[in-house]
Order: sequence, then C-alpha cells, then structure tokens
Amino acid sequence: MSADSFSGLMMLRRFVELAHHIPGRIRLRFTNKLVASVGKSKLSALDELCGKDNCLRSYTLNTDTGSLLLEYDAKRLPPMLLDQLFGDDDQLAQQALTQILPIISPAETQ
Repeated sequence: MSADSFSGLMMLRRFVELAHHIPGRIRLRFTNKLVASVGKSKLSALDELCGKDNCLRSYTLNTDTGSLLLEYDAKRLPPMLLDQLFGDDDQLAQQALTQILPIISPAETQ
C-alpha cells in the first residue's frame, strides 16, 4: 500500500466511529457526508482485499444506515488492532495500521 493510501486511511478514520466489534466482525458508522460520497464503486480497493482465502472475508456497505460491516479472520487479524485503528488515539491508530497493512496485503510487503 502506498504512502498516500496510508495517509488516506488515517484521514478517513476521523469520519468513522466503531459501532460494535466482536472478533471476526466489526461494524463501523460513518458520518452522513462520508456515506453520501462513498459509493460501491469507490470501494474497489476493499473488493480486491476481500475473499475466502484472504484475511478480510467480505463487507457490506449500507448507505441508508451509514455503516460498513466487515467480516474478517480474527485468527489472522487480531481484533485489538482494529479497536486501536478506530479508537481515539491517533498514535495507536498509526501503529495499528502499520501492523495491519502487511496482514491484509501480504503480497505487497514481500
């Protein structure tokens, strides 16, 4: 993942709050402004990361409720890292993202 993508993810988290999280399934709520601008077509990067053999299994975007449900393999992606990524502490979020990126896109880190 490029440095621009990294910065973009860090900026995006300001518009997201953790709705609920159990290992293997996390629901994020977005501000109305962000949901309006995020369409299914803009999630192509997430489409590429999801699959039965990948750490990220699937996602469902619900623009009516302003939420994204992401199903993932909790054995491969520690739930604590996602809690940190979407928590209030920017420094912990950056550290979590640094650890998450090689897990969700291992081909790019080799």
